[in-house]
Amino acid sequence: MGHVREIYSEFEKRGARVAVIMAESVPRISEFLEKHSYPFPLLSDVRRTVVKAYGVYVRVNFESVNISRPAEFVLDAEGIIRYIYIGRIQTDFPPDEDVFAVLDSLQP
Repeated sequence: MGHVREIYSEFEKRGARVAVIMAESVPRISEFLEKHSYPFPLLSDVRRTVVKAYGVYVRVNFESVNISRPAEFVLDAEGIIRYIYIGRIQTDFPPDEDVFAVLDSLQP
């Protein structure tokens, strides 16, 4: 999330909207936001409904329990998924240029 915040202006330039879905409770997200600010919404998925539907839920592995893998999805204006990147570990994210190339390809 921190990295996305750093490059957020690149998303804005492309007219893209960003939202982060966290497998956390609203109070826990609110507590986190008291110390950190983001120019995009952080949404709660406390029941893990969304992370399970998108295939990024992790029940248990060597580094986590009951959370989600880091992932980025790019959806077009119709809501069709045009790009998926699912990290193997919590610090695994796609190259910026890959995400931006997909966003650029969606421009009219």
